[in-house]
Amino acid sequence: MRALSVALAASCLAVPAFALPLTSTSDDTLARVCLSRAAAPVRLIEVCDGALATPGLTRSEQASLITARADGNLWLDRFEQSEADYRAAISLDPRSIEAWNGLGWALWEFAGDATAYEAFQTSLSIGVSVQGLSGMAATGRRMGLVANDASREMLRAALAIDPDYIWAVRELAWSYLDDGHASEAQEQFRSALEIEPKDINARFGLGRAHLATGDAEAALGVFNDVMADAADFPTRVYRSIALRQLDRNVQALREADRLIASHPDRSSGYIERGHALIALERRDEALDTFARAEQALGPNNAVLYWYADTLTLDNRFREALAIIERGIALPGADHTDHLLHSYIALELGDLALARKAAEASLAAGVEDPWAHYYIAIALVRGGDAPEAIERFELAIAGGLPAERVGSFATELIDAGKYVEAAQLRLKY
Repeated sequence: MRALSVALAASCLAVPAFALPLTSTSDDTLARVCLSRAAAPVRLIEVCDGALATPGLTRSEQASLITARADGNLWLDRFEQSEADYRAAISLDPRSIEAWNGLGWALWEFAGDATAYEAFQTSLSIGVSVQGLSGMAATGRRMGLVANDASREMLRAALAIDPDYIWAVRELAWSYLDDGHASEAQEQFRSALEIEPKDINARFGLGRAHLATGDAEAALGVFNDVMADAADFPTRVYRSIALRQLDRNVQALREADRLIASHPDRSSGYIERGHALIALERRDEALDTFARAEQALGPNNAVLYWYADTLTLDNRFREALAIIERGIALPGADHTDHLLHSYIALELGDLALARKAAEASLAAGVEDPWAHYYIAIALVRGGDAPEAIERFELAIAGGLPAERVGSFATELIDAGKYVEAAQLRLKY
């Protein structure tokens, strides 16, 4: 998915879908074709190599030609070679915005957001560019260095310079979707499709946005179209989710089996298979699927989470506890793992563990209202009603569903706190 995005973003100049004929072998013609990127990537690299053999080039001219060659390597997914080229260009011309931006895209592909962010940051320190703004906005947001709203402001600034820069439009849409603003994401994905109606990334994103708004039928139609045009795009798992949301669970199960067959090294197929089996009331088979996934993949946070969660459906909390604790011990455990740990501990009556796990969830950096709720339950059952009520109010303020007011009032009544329960009902 990322490679498809970068292919449109790597150069400040658009790349035609055809190669211009080389009517002359003159050095001037080679240089012009190289700098215009007016050739298919393999041919572009050859042309740039020819142009670089021209005697008497200045350092700046060499840097520009090497940057163009680096773009060709980037479009061919030769990320390490493109990085080497961009760095060579920068050594010749340290103030080449184009080379710094290209380096950012190359690093984003195989070295991660942190090094890419530094490259885009350097680019912007030299001068404003569409790609510098877009790259820094995207990598900074993912690293938590740029707030989501600030990231979107940077992307809008890039689009003020070039309204048709489709990568920035799509990134704006993805940021909205990641932030839970599915309607705004839909609008931006549609804007991207106005620029390029066949853009796979934008079509896939639109399907994801439909799912997020609960329109599984529309999502399924989009995913079917994407799969027809790009069978290798990571669409099948979301098609399975859409089928489950439409209660077409037998089809979802078949889709999950295809996903496992095509990508046996990924957890998503096993997890989708488990969900489809649960919906079909075949929980023993779902548990077998999660056990098989662990054998095939080794310890995996996502698999162990759903394995434990499925065990809780049949009140097998002691087994679930052992599974989720294996997951929490792995690198990459997140706040949802700790939340499930807290819930299971509450069901087992281990109030101290329930509080500890919920606090660990909050410490992971996500202010989830359920963490406060589980702490409130543990506190009231442990005899500390005043602090429990404070925690419950934090949970409500954070978005806890209103129907939980009755559940918590019941906990207060069970603890003999009748007045507090009545006051809670009056307040909420």
